[in-house]
Amino acid sequence: MASDIVNTNQVDTEDSEELFYAAAVQILSEDLYPRKLEIIREYIQNASDALDDWIRISDLIPTDRTEPQIKVSIQQKSLLIWDNGIGMTEEDIPKLKRIAYSEKKVGEEAGYKGIGRLAGIAVADKLKITTTSYGDPKLHHFEFRAADMRRDISDKKRQGKNEPASPVIKRHTSTWWTDIDPDDHYTLVEIRNIKDSCEELLDPDVVTEYIGDIGPVDFSPEFEPGSLISDNLRVFVPDYSPKAICLSSDGKQVRVYKPYTKEMKVATPQFLDVRDPDNPAELLAYCWYTSNAEEILDKMRATGKIFSVPGEKVEDRRRFAGLVYKLFGFSIGDRSLPERTLWTVARVRAQWFTGEIHIVDKNVQPTTSRSDFIENVARAKLYAQAQSRIPLILNNYAQTISDNRRAYQDAEKAKHDLEKIQAQLNNGSIERSDIKVFKEELEKSFRRLGTRKNTSDKEIGNYQKEVRRLAESLKEELNNPKKLKKEQSVSDLAEALHMPTKARKVFLIVMETLQQHYSKDKDEYHSVADKIRQALKDKYV
Repeated sequence: MASDIVNTNQVDTEDSEELFYAAAVQILSEDLYPRKLEIIREYIQNASDALDDWIRISDLIPTDRTEPQIKVSIQQKSLLIWDNGIGMTEEDIPKLKRIAYSEKKVGEEAGYKGIGRLAGIAVADKLKITTTSYGDPKLHHFEFRAADMRRDISDKKRQGKNEPASPVIKRHTSTWWTDIDPDDHYTLVEIRNIKDSCEELLDPDVVTEYIGDIGPVDFSPEFEPGSLISDNLRVFVPDYSPKAICLSSDGKQVRVYKPYTKEMKVATPQFLDVRDPDNPAELLAYCWYTSNAEEILDKMRATGKIFSVPGEKVEDRRRFAGLVYKLFGFSIGDRSLPERTLWTVARVRAQWFTGEIHIVDKNVQPTTSRSDFIENVARAKLYAQAQSRIPLILNNYAQTISDNRRAYQDAEKAKHDLEKIQAQLNNGSIERSDIKVFKEELEKSFRRLGTRKNTSDKEIGNYQKEVRRLAESLKEELNNPKKLKKEQSVSDLAEALHMPTKARKVFLIVMETLQQHYSKDKDEYHSVADKIRQALKDKYV
């Protein structure tokens, strides 16, 4: 039948047709990084992988004792990233021209998509990579003239020409080598003449905080809780390996740390794990978190509310509010991603905390943009298990923080009011006529203390008891006439007003009648009597 006849001489034009054009390289490079700082992440990620590869074999090279590190340098309009990791071989250099080519294994290294190594062409006129591996006497050079390529592509487009990507990339790249000491091993990435529109890449303060926030760095030694967090991460996160990263600019060099400083007042960090329901012995993720704190009863205690740091604008003050996912030490998405993927109710409570969720299951893989994880079975399991655990624990903890804080604040307010009464009693300035008002204040203090009985903080609970004892003591003292200011008697007042005999008798009868009427409420009697005395003084004295 005709349908069974195959023409073996027919040429499959699709097999010989170019399917990837030069303009796509430019579009991909420019659109892949809406926030240009993410380009730095790509090179830090590659450098971190190179350091990990070197550390795995460094014990076999006893003569090399250099500290594995990454150096970032801002030089006028250029950005340089250097690492003394494993470096690249002569065979690796031609592969730099390949788009989305990578020999890294998924789940073993931070980068594996083969896109990030050319990220610099999106923002600079030239990208240069210089590298060598241990034992190689050659220093290999790779140069990508990005500005020339962009002009070339634009000229061709104006002419209505669509040139395949391969010849364009080859035309605007060069490779060569020079001699070097074979004991050297490093990679230097130079992003030269960065565009004016990408000036944030050249701001040392912005770059330092960005790397500290998204990169695999340690806590500053000055951040006291940092050592506790790092110790726990080293135990429960197998790939936790913070790198030494330094940034230099204008002759100054600083070590880059996570953006938690000694000026930040935080509570003692808390930890929780997310386990695999199919194998409870295995972790899917490990989380640490903390909240703002203040000194209460000579101890730093969590105070809750949205986590804030110093800053001029609200968004600056809240830039570290919320948790962030970490994979191989690098941030995946921003601090809104855990809130969106885990919290279904009371979402604002997610912002009461700052912290990290380190992914242990390496089947959970990031998207190309690193804004989320690839949709797969591993991600679904992670999100489901984390959603059932993390929000519940943090929301309950937030409620505990709130209860303890309010219990302390109520007790502190009551104590302040009671001490004012105590001071007036001690100097004898409380008049008998004012007793009712002061007792009402005491009752308010008792009610305020009584509404916060569910504090879980023993020291705050003891503080509440101490304030209650002060209130009880004052209540007894207010009933002690010796503690009160001596008031003018009815007879003394009549004499002071020069009342005639008949008027004085009438006045005494009226006051005695009032006293009998308020016999069950002596405080009210003294209050009314004082008003009468004051009114008579105002009128006749």
